[in-house]
Amino acid sequence: MYLSRRVFIAASVGASVNTVWAAQDGPPPQFPPPFPRPEPPESPRNKKRDRAILKANREAVNKDVTRMSELVDELQKQLKESNTTDILSLDVIRKSEEIEKLARHVRDLVRG
Repeated sequence: MYLSRRVFIAASVGASVNTVWAAQDGPPPQFPPPFPRPEPPESPRNKKRDRAILKANREAVNKDVTRMSELVDELQKQLKESNTTDILSLDVIRKSEEIEKLARHVRDLVRG
């Protein structure tokens, strides 16, 4: 008798759940719908400010490129004068590092 009660209760609960789900469009949602992400606000563009920034970047690029070309010329002259098969001087290494630094700076300025 105890077993028949379990079967009866399980069948009645299962039937009631099925009828509730059948009355709805589908199974109840488990999570609330996600909120749409807010779009970032548009920043007002100032053409004069943008133009001034571009002009400053162009001047900095020109200055760095001229300094880089001077360093390259000096480095070439030093390499021709000295015998670099055995030992590199510290001055050559420092100039090459400064050229690399200027090249990275120019690249960053050009990329924006």
